[in-house]
Amino acid sequence: IAILSLMVFSATQFLLGELEAGSNSSSVLFAEQMADRGIAIASHSAVEEGDPVLRQEFSDGSGFEARVGSEGGRLPINSLLARAEVDRIVLEELFYQWGLRSDEAVEVVDNLIDWVDEDDARTGQGAELPFYLARERRNQPYNRPFRSLDEMELVHRFDLVMAANPAWREAFTVLSSGKLDLTEAAAELIAAACQCPLESARLFVETRHGFDEIPGTDDDPPLESMEVVLASLNPPAELLPVIEERITLEEPVKRLVSVGRYGGIAVERTATVSYNGERGNILRWTTRRLP
Repeated sequence: IAILSLMVFSATQFLLGELEAGSNSSSVLFAEQMADRGIAIASHSAVEEGDPVLRQEFSDGSGFEARVGSEGGRLPINSLLARAEVDRIVLEELFYQWGLRSDEAVEVVDNLIDWVDEDDARTGQGAELPFYLARERRNQPYNRPFRSLDEMELVHRFDLVMAANPAWREAFTVLSSGKLDLTEAAAELIAAACQCPLESARLFVETRHGFDEIPGTDDDPPLESMEVVLASLNPPAELLPVIEERITLEEPVKRLVSVGRYGGIAVERTATVSYNGERGNILRWTTRRLP
């Protein structure tokens, strides 16, 4: 009787576990569908951030919340390194803001340049093929532009940046058109790209967000022109030709983020889409389940 009771109990627990797993799997599927619905709506060229259609709730408790952002709100690492002779100062200044010493920032940028350039000549304190071979890291550096942010972690001394700012990924992209979008970029990125005081960049961002201090709402004032924006940031006049090559107010690559919810489960979809007129081309698609 004891053995039979144990068998029945075990079978019951197994059955309950299978039912719960099946229920969770079904909830995840419905949450993903909700997230997809948000992406589909956000991808329409007529929909902008703050549009009410991006946030919807349904009677069964399911729903989604989507955001339309600019991929250009992050620094285009490959473009900066391609014009390192004039743009390396942007990276050096950013790393210095994050807490690296000046000499450390310079060394990290030297290593980044050597990782993507096509030659085997060292840049300052950089690291080329012999350095990586000595550490049994064959076929490095890659001598091509970064294809993902993960590759940046392979660069010698980049661990200094990762330790100084664990959220460093939020500052870079390899998918934008190649310029920093001032309509969405954070103050520290604007200050680095425009070589202007950080306080000026912060004041600009506060003004950009309107009285409610929330981006993408109706009270956000339009950015009339690049001339007006630069006048408010007040960068060095002699550097304007170089700075203007780094920045934009119109980024064709958008980052669409949608969180779908169903049955207590939340799933986030992120789609990076390049637009040509009203047509969009998906560059990257990622999914993660939120805790």
